[in-house]
Order: sequence, then C-alpha cells, then structure tokens
Amino acid sequence: MPLMVAGLLALATGGPLGAQDAPDRLALERLRDSLAGSSDSVVLRRLEAATIEVAKTHRDDPLIHLRLGFIAYRLGEVAGKAHFEDGAGEFEWAAELRPAWPYPWYGLGLAELALGEHPVIGMENVRQALGKDYLSRAARAFAKAAEADPTFADATVNLARAALVQRIGARLDLALSAVRAATRSPAGRDPRLQLARGRVERAVGNSDSALAAFHIYLAVGGDSGIGLLEQARSLYYAHQPAAALRAYYSGARANSAAAAALYRSDVAWIAAPAELAAFDALDSGPARAGWLATFWQQRDVAEAREPGERLAEHYRRWFYAEQNFLLVSRHRDYDITERFRNTYGEFDDRGVIYLRHGSPDRRATFVSSDSVEPNETWLYHQAQGDLIFHFVARKGVQDYKLVESLADALVSGMRAALALQARRELSPAATGLFASRADLSPLYQRLADPVGSANLRGAFAAERKVGQRSIEVGTTTDTYRRVFASPLDVIVSRFVAGDPGSGGSALHIVFAIPANRLAAVPDAHRVVYPVSFRLYVTDPAGELAARLDTMRVFAAPKPLADGSYLTGQLAVPIPPGVYEYRLLTEQGSGTAGTIVKGDSVYVDTLTGRRFAISDLVVGRAGSGLVWSSGSDTVFLNPLERFPEGGTAELYYEVYGLPPGAVYHTEIRLERRGGRSVMSRLFGGGKRQPVLLEFDAPSGGPVTRVRRQVELRDAPRGPYGLVLRITDPATGTVLTRSASFTIVPR
Repeated sequence: MPLMVAGLLALATGGPLGAQDAPDRLALERLRDSLAGSSDSVVLRRLEAATIEVAKTHRDDPLIHLRLGFIAYRLGEVAGKAHFEDGAGEFEWAAELRPAWPYPWYGLGLAELALGEHPVIGMENVRQALGKDYLSRAARAFAKAAEADPTFADATVNLARAALVQRIGARLDLALSAVRAATRSPAGRDPRLQLARGRVERAVGNSDSALAAFHIYLAVGGDSGIGLLEQARSLYYAHQPAAALRAYYSGARANSAAAAALYRSDVAWIAAPAELAAFDALDSGPARAGWLATFWQQRDVAEAREPGERLAEHYRRWFYAEQNFLLVSRHRDYDITERFRNTYGEFDDRGVIYLRHGSPDRRATFVSSDSVEPNETWLYHQAQGDLIFHFVARKGVQDYKLVESLADALVSGMRAALALQARRELSPAATGLFASRADLSPLYQRLADPVGSANLRGAFAAERKVGQRSIEVGTTTDTYRRVFASPLDVIVSRFVAGDPGSGGSALHIVFAIPANRLAAVPDAHRVVYPVSFRLYVTDPAGELAARLDTMRVFAAPKPLADGSYLTGQLAVPIPPGVYEYRLLTEQGSGTAGTIVKGDSVYVDTLTGRRFAISDLVVGRAGSGLVWSSGSDTVFLNPLERFPEGGTAELYYEVYGLPPGAVYHTEIRLERRGGRSVMSRLFGGGKRQPVLLEFDAPSGGPVTRVRRQVELRDAPRGPYGLVLRITDPATGTVLTRSASFTIVPR
C-alpha cells in the first residue's frame, strides 16, 4: 500500500473530528504540495482508486472526501476538465459533513473556478443574472470558507479575486467584509490579505482605506514594486497625481519579476509591439523605470502637456473601463466581420479603444427589438481624419466587439449587409439604424436615404472603408488630444540661428495670433493680453532636448482691431541634431488655445569652428516684429506674407571661414509648384532663376549677412527663396530655404 494512502487510512480510522485542527490542515497542505509535484495521470488515478477504497469504509469522514477532492482537482489540471466535477462533488460532501470547516468550501471554490464559465457567452450572462455563474458559485464558496475561519488567507484572497472580476456590488461588499475580518485576525500579517483588502477597498471607492492597506502590505514584507504601484493607482484614484507619480516610479525601480509583470500589463494596453519588446529586454528595475519615464514623456510631449499628465489620464481611463467595460466571459468567438482580435482579456473592445483614445467626442446607439443587435458607435475628431468605431454585442450584452460597418449590427451580420447593397430600399430597422448616426457623418445620411442601388453600394463601400481605417489606426495608436472651446488659430514659423549667449544654436519660433481670437483684459488706462506658451523640442527618439514654459502679457492702449495680429517670438538654445517641436498657446485657463506641431527641424553646429550656415530669415520691414542678433536688428515676418511689389529683408549667418576668405552666394526665387519665376524678374529676356549671385569675404568665425530682394514683378502666389553658400576652398555647398506668399497689396 502506498505510503500516502496508508497515511489516509491512519487518519480515517481515528474517527470523526469535531474541528478542523492544525494537524489535519498540515496534512492537507502536504497532500496538496505532493499532488502539485505530480503530473503523471496514471499515478494520480491509482492514488484516487486507493483512496476511494479507503472511503468505502469511512464514508462519513470529511478528511477522506477532502483528500479525494484535491486528488480529483489535480487530475482535472492534468487529465481534463471532467475531473473538476468529481472534485466539486467530494468537496460538497465534506461541506455537508463539516459545514463549519473552511477547507471544504475553499476546495469547492477552487473547483468552481476551474470549471470556468459557460462556453456560450449569452448563457453565462443569464447565469450571472441569476447568481448561478461560476464566479458567483466560487465567490459564495470562498465566502463560506472565510466565514468559517477568517485566518484562512487563501480563501479570503480568492474571494477577493472573484469579486473584483465580477464588480457586482453585493459580491464586493461580501469580499470587503471578509478581508477586513481576516486582516483583523492573526492572519493580518499575511501580505496577500493586505493586498487583497487594498484592491477591494479601492474597488468600492475607499481610497484612504486602500492606501492604508497597501502601506501595511509593504510593512509586513510585501513586494515593494507591487505595493508602490498599487499605492500609485490608489493615489490617482484619490486625485493626488504628484504623490502618485512618485510612488509609480519608486515601484518601477524595484527588482521584482512580479512587479515588472504588473507594470507591463498596464502599458500593454497602449504600447506598440516594438515598445513592449524593448520593455521585455530590460533586466533591472532602474532600467524599467527609465524606460517608463521615456514612454510616458513622449506621450506628454505629443500634446505639450505637463510631465505626468498622460499617465494620470491613463489611470482615469483604466478606472472608468473597470466600471463599464469588464468582460463577463473569457470565451470570445469571432466571425468574419470582427477583424480585430482582442487578446487583452480584461475589457471588451470598448475598453481597448477607451484606454487608447479616451472619451469619444460623440456616441450613438440604436435599439430594435428583433433585427438589430445591441450596438454603439463612437466618434473621435482627428486632424488626420475622423475615427468612427462601431461596437456590436452579438452573443451577449456584456461582450461588445469592433466591427467594420454599422451594417454588421444587423442580426444576420455580414449577410444582411451584403443583402442591403443589392436592394434599392432599406428595411425600417436598417433605415433607423443608419439614421441614428446621421449627425456623426454625411455617409449615414446617404445610407439612411439612398437614391438607387448604385448609390447605396457606393455608400456602403465608403462607410466600410472608414470603419476599416478606424480600426487599423485606433487599435495601434493612442491619443490624449487637447480640445479647446475657442481655437486661437496661431500662425507659426521657425528658424535656427546662432545663440550668442550659449555659443551654440537656438531655435526661434515666430508666432502671430489673430486679434479676434484673443480676449483683452482691462488694466488701468490700457488693455492687456495674457498669453501662456509651452514649447517642447524632442529628438527622433522622443527625448526632450529643450523646453520653454512662459507667460507673456502684451499691453496695448486699446483693444486690437479685427484683422490685426498679436505677434512675438520665442527662442530656446538647442544642440545640433534633427528635432520636432510642439508649441502650445493658451489663454483664459486653457479654454482658448492651439497646439502647433512641426518636424524635421535641422540644427547645425554654429560655433564657428567649422563651415556652417544658419537658416535663412525672410523678413519684412514694417511687420511690427524685429529680432536683435548681437548688434544687428533683423526684420521678421510673422505672417510669411509680402504685398505685391514689396521688398524681402534677408538675414543669414555664415560660420567657420577664416577672416577674409571669399565665399560664393546664390539666391534663387522659385515659384512653388515646380517652375521658376518668369524671366522678366531678372531682366534681359533670358530665363535665369538666379536672383542674386555674388562673392563676399568672410568676417571671421561668424559673418552676419543682410540683403534685400525686390519682389516688384513677382505675381501673387506661394514662393520659396533658396540660399546656396559655397566654400571655394573645399567646394562644400550648403543650402537653406524659406517660404512665403505674395498677396494683393
């Protein structure tokens, strides 16, 4: 007789016990440990058969049934799900014999979880509504185990997990009572209990109690990375972003595999595959913390936000998704219309889009009792084209999936959509469905009231194409768009020149704000225009190269007239490289504003130690804005416009030539669109695109050049001035260009 079975027989013959004493629990835990180390189903079946023989003569011994239950549970893990049913039966038998013992209920809860949800999602929804689903049964069993013995940490922890998955108020209240009771018992020093309590406290809205639980979790030896991340989440929930940010990065620096997995699960909702691969390749907590700092900084910079804003928004979205988009079932069947495959498992597809893009600008739905599935449409306005997402719950109201076309919400799905395209008229349900989205896009106005089958087919094809693009873009990008009640419509240009203060280069941003977009503030005998500016400059890797955050107050004797502009200039020192910039301009606490984005800003080394040139500045006398470069006054042109017959004031800098060295200059005026300006600009009837060409001596390490170009014969339209500087000693040619428009005088 195997030693394990002999031990079972020895315990069984001791007679029924009045309480589940510590030796019995120890024997059960040893059995579970032994079973966990066995993956041989043949050996496990032999053990089960031998134990059954023991049970035949000790039918009323709860310990025997508990042992049979745990053996069957392990067989279910190794040999198939049917054995979990056998285990559940044994645990129920033991519970009938000893309802005051925790282990029978705990084992029953494990078996119910292992049996899992019904593979038909609709059936699982019905079961949950009736409290007969697997999570409800498991939660009840764990609750009974916790009630029988509050110090039994495993039962309470599993109860909390089941309740958090369901997010049903009654289950959460039950779990909260259980974890509070357990943490007041001697088991309260078990970190798992404190972690479970903190998560349940937060789920029911008790952020202070959650923070207290996570503090104790850390004090009793819990994983510092996990504890600090949970504290960060709770601080975000409590609207304390500064403290949350500190806790978040403190936790990320912990060298813990479990913490790394938790941090990864958070960013996986929005990170690209290449980003996740980079995270996975990191081998230390400090390295992961640095990576996370860059990851979130890039998203802050994208919309010129304060450091940490995007991370705080991520958790706001996450809490909202927990309350509104949790999946009831893990079984998700897909058909041909559901091209996106959600592999995250926690939220339905609405949660995926919400975590990536936040609250939609518009939502719409349509209810029909028989021919239209539950549906939602979300609209996001974007500069590159609106994104429109359709969600349909075909097999249960709790499982919304992305579909390409609103027509896929019809009960027959793709077949119904194809049938619609072949008809000249729509059914009342289809007409109502499309009409419900008429204010989201003109496409739905066409679909709701088509003229002829050809028109209908074209509209369907266009509408599905929009859906396909939206899914492709929406599930691979993330955004946190700035939305202003009143756009400022700022006009921005930029140039790079030497920075005498730093001895290097500086990026200059020239702006013009239409007066009719600004709000004047009376101030004694004048009016003022307070405007805030935030400038971020980043390299191709997303690293921040320069930042400027300033408030400027512009004063005038009276309000600016309509048609005029408020103009100015910003400058930041910047090292050599290629950059992008984001300029946020705001007024009135952010109610009015504009964000302007620019890329491919090339910054040369303007130190005078090698041949280089600055950008070409094309200014206009009388524009109202000048820049002082050393002893030179440089005219600017904030609107980048010249009146017909005007004069362009040019400025540029030449670096790195020996004093007196002669360099060659060419300046060309080119009509945008591929053709040069007409020959009459240059005289003599000869077609010659060179407007100016001359040789000049260098003034030393830096030569500042000012020239005028007459535009008297240039017709209206867009132009470019191209500057070419040649170093005859080496033959090196450097080119810069600037754009402007000639407008009626």
